[in-house]
Amino acid sequence: MPGRFVRVSELQYNIEGRTTSVAVERGSLCAIQSRLTTALPGGVSQSVLVTDKVVGPLYAAAVVAAARGTANLPLTVFEMESGEASKSLGMAERIYRFLADHRVGRDGIILALGGGVVTDLAGFVAATWMRGIPWIACPTTLEAQIDASIGGKTAVNIPGAKNLVGAFHHPALVLIDPDCLKTLPERDYRAGLAESVKHAAVFSPDLFAWHEQNAAAILQREPAAVAELIERNVRIKAGVVQRDPYECTGERMLLNFGHTIGHAIEECCGFSLRHGECVALGMLAAARLSHALKLLDTSSVNRLARLMEMLELPRGLDQPPEWSAVQESLHRDKKSCGGRVRWVLLRGIGQPTVRDDVPIDSVREAFQSLSVSSAT
Repeated sequence: MPGRFVRVSELQYNIEGRTTSVAVERGSLCAIQSRLTTALPGGVSQSVLVTDKVVGPLYAAAVVAAARGTANLPLTVFEMESGEASKSLGMAERIYRFLADHRVGRDGIILALGGGVVTDLAGFVAATWMRGIPWIACPTTLEAQIDASIGGKTAVNIPGAKNLVGAFHHPALVLIDPDCLKTLPERDYRAGLAESVKHAAVFSPDLFAWHEQNAAAILQREPAAVAELIERNVRIKAGVVQRDPYECTGERMLLNFGHTIGHAIEECCGFSLRHGECVALGMLAAARLSHALKLLDTSSVNRLARLMEMLELPRGLDQPPEWSAVQESLHRDKKSCGGRVRWVLLRGIGQPTVRDDVPIDSVREAFQSLSVSSAT
């Protein structure tokens, strides 16, 4: 029997007196006006919706109509090319000029409508325009709904380095409409599942087991399974952000499990792979690295690999990038401290640890294990 999506309108996290509301509700993009009134009680003037050329034609008109209607919010659309290449300082400058041309002041807002690239970029622009204006995230991909849109991490890339230029700037509202997943291509949906596996592997053995038990329903996008997937991930991510909003205590850093090698693969492959696909590969490499350091048992490594297979996530690369390029990328990793790469590893499912004493030969072997010829 089809399930229903769960509304999580009561979920909030507070950072230094500012509240971010996270709402999960079917059809909410077309009824955004009520959320705008609640999230921005002081009212706003001229504002901009940032989206891309894939998502814009699907949802922008409905959002603009709703905002201009009941909420009486003058909203102008900035539409950019989709893809990681758009998450750049050059594109940020184009948006700044658009904001200036449309006279968006400190009482304006930015709405980010799209996946992780759009939310990262639009949030960064909001953080830096006139030293910071409010913004709202309307994530339309699974990866953005359960991870990228929550937590206030905004960033752009520079050549050869991902997310090194950024700011913490928490949105006033994260509006998650699960109906957007109906138009999400299959590859992008599966890639988004990697972030859910990450949350489970690091923080929740119960959620990890739930993925194993419900893999088929998750892949088929059964409403009840999708509802639970979104809600449980949102609660995990928001909880971590609440406890460590600026990545100072070390807990939030644990969310980078799989991202160190994952980001290196993403960059060295010229962003031809989805972010979630690279994170999946990075998690497998990190698990094998954990095993090599005698932290993680073989059965847990195999269990993670099996779950990747069940969720149809990649477990190997047909044409892996050169190790030398990957190694160079690793040294630029933003989690490095004192010239040493800090690795998020596992002692067990739900038992993360951070190490900065990992031998480079072990890292190379873990990366090379991702070659299709050696992947399990």
